[in-house]
Amino acid sequence: MNLKYSYPLVNIFGITVNIDISWLFAFLLVSFSISEGFYPHLYPNYPAYYYWLTGVISAIFLFISVLLHELSHSLVAIREGIPVRDIHLFIFGGVAMIEQEPKSPFQEFKIAIAGPIMSFMLAALFFTFAYFYPKDDLFNGFINYLFLVNFFLGVFNLIPAFPLDGGRILRSILWNKKGLLKATEIASKIGNYFGNFLILMGILFFITGNFINGIWLVFLGIFIKRASKQAYLSTKLYLFLSNYRVDNFLTTMTPLFHSDPIENYITMYYPFYRTKIYPVISKNGDILYLNYEDIKKYPSFELENKTAGDFAKEIKFSVDPSDKLTTAYKIMLKNDLDEIPVMYNNTFVGLLKRDIIESIIKSKMGDIDEGSSDRR
Repeated sequence: MNLKYSYPLVNIFGITVNIDISWLFAFLLVSFSISEGFYPHLYPNYPAYYYWLTGVISAIFLFISVLLHELSHSLVAIREGIPVRDIHLFIFGGVAMIEQEPKSPFQEFKIAIAGPIMSFMLAALFFTFAYFYPKDDLFNGFINYLFLVNFFLGVFNLIPAFPLDGGRILRSILWNKKGLLKATEIASKIGNYFGNFLILMGILFFITGNFINGIWLVFLGIFIKRASKQAYLSTKLYLFLSNYRVDNFLTTMTPLFHSDPIENYITMYYPFYRTKIYPVISKNGDILYLNYEDIKKYPSFELENKTAGDFAKEIKFSVDPSDKLTTAYKIMLKNDLDEIPVMYNNTFVGLLKRDIIESIIKSKMGDIDEGSSDRR
């Protein structure tokens, strides 16, 4: 999943919900299939625009159901003290971007089971509505559709294939006996096998003339195979980086004063440290920073009378020296940072470089796909 094409939609309980551009394709496909197939077949003799109106509303409610499923994961994670970055809706459903691995098997179980429980609760609610509503009415079809999609959303996610919820439940069961990494490896292998199964089923569907479902299953299988591999790498990376603290790898440097000529930074400090950002002490003693990219936009003659304070900015992101490298690396990946200040009680301690972390990863673990930093 490429988060580059995701756009903010709404904020719920402090969690930003983003919608991926691929969702539009899924929305059109779902609307078309149920407007032209599902509703006319089961509820004939209605005008065509009735089917299309109901189909579009049904597609919207399908993704609301997916959102509620992912929101359940997120709220339980937050309750357990695990931060949630945001939720993304895309062509294959949704994903809650949970920032770190659970601290215990039971915590993992609670977070994983929350989504299917929500789906089954919604299924039970819509089943009850459909049972008492007149059976020959198109609105009954709409209610039945929501019952079916929520029921199968819950069932599908309980398949014990990582990173589906069932795979995470399986991992929580294996965790105590096998350890987190081995449990993740086993669940990820099952996820890979399940992805292969979906691809095979998609090919069979395609051969028998069911082109749309065939293509859908093939792409879903590929997605699950890739996601299972990335989820395993993410766990491996998390455990590896959790062994190290930020203060073991930071670069120490002496901050500039706001009144120092900017040429001092350009001619002395930048050539020595070769960092894009550099700390500056403001008039009131706060720590700000310079960004070399901002300074190099100016011709040299315009910088002659400039000071460090003229270019200093507030620090948006920082880490504590006692933080694990996992925490720092996730912040840097999330915000596309090459360097991040290390602060302790508003005191500048040093600078942590992303390439140092990645050189450690490559030397100890081999190449890690950065996309594996996405959690769920």
